Amino acid sequence: AILCYSTVSEVRRVNERALTSMPAERRHARRRRLGPILWISLVFWAITILWLSSLPPQQLPEAAFLFWDKLNHFCAYAIGGWLASAAVRVSWPRTGVVGAVVIGIALISAFGILDEAFQTLTPGRSGRAIDDWIADVLGAGAGALLTVPTLRRLTFGRG
Repeated sequence: AILCYSTVSEVRRVNERALTSMPAERRHARRRRLGPILWISLVFWAITILWLSSLPPQQLPEAAFLFWDKLNHFCAYAIGGWLASAAVRVSWPRTGVVGAVVIGIALISAFGILDEAFQTLTPGRSGRAIDDWIADVLGAGAGALLTVPTLRRLTFGRG
């Protein structure tokens, strides 16, 4: 069914009614289940990034060269930024939206530095590209900001 709303405030009222209709106990149970899933996903994301960083350029998967290198960094770190911010927000709700976004960006940006340092150990990779890290930080920021419109649906959605 397609719903049509005339104003933003009407959409907001519908969303608030949906949120308040779900019992608090059920919302907390959903958060308790989602938190570990997000943290485990973040760990797998980090392992994947480090694994790709450990490969010499000639051994990288073909998909690594589909886009401009900085766009690859941006997209990969946007996923990390979303996962980190979402995990923080779900695990520690008192952090608030802004706090979760800032912590997510900081975590993933620090990981970007670690990743660039790790690349110096890989033959054929320099790991000293500041523009790669800038793309990482911008991607982390974009992903973290995406938690604002998407996380409410995950934690309080139907079901």
